[in-house]
Amino acid sequence: MEPTDQNMPTDFAPGNFLSSFFRIAKGVLLSPGRFYEGMNREGGLRNPFLFLTSCVLTHTLIVGLWLKNQSLIASNLLFGLVLPFVTAGILFFFITKLFKGSGTYEMAFRVNAYAAAVALLSWVPMAGMLLEFYRIYLIVVGLSSAFSIKASRSFIAVVLTIFVYMAASAALYHVTGGPWPKTTP
Repeated sequence: MEPTDQNMPTDFAPGNFLSSFFRIAKGVLLSPGRFYEGMNREGGLRNPFLFLTSCVLTHTLIVGLWLKNQSLIASNLLFGLVLPFVTAGILFFFITKLFKGSGTYEMAFRVNAYAAAVALLSWVPMAGMLLEFYRIYLIVVGLSSAFSIKASRSFIAVVLTIFVYMAASAALYHVTGGPWPKTTP
């Protein structure tokens, strides 16, 4: 593990919004190991949620101005602000129940919320998908540090969470009238 840095921010500070926002984003994106090692493990959901909201709003504003698609803007906001809470719950379940990691839902949410810094750049055409893979890496590093588990277990928890979303999406698609995915050619 990398040593923590005195200058590395440990939590988003809304009172010093711009400075704190950019320091957190820089820390997460450029030094994720050091950032997550020093990240506050408690203190409530408010500060990480405000950081997440700022990232999602910035991303949505840029995409909205570019594409001018109201349904895309609405879904981006809805999914960007709601799904991190669900994702944190699923990750927390897998880490604590499957891998016997010790920690709290808040820790899982904080990791997920701060990884949203990727949204500040994922609007760039052709880079978005690569940056989403980087977000997965950030979450793996963060969970490994926050819950003191091996990165491989953290990665498995993230992959299982992706499978949960894929299964839920397929089931929802089927329930709403879409065809069920075929398993045979």
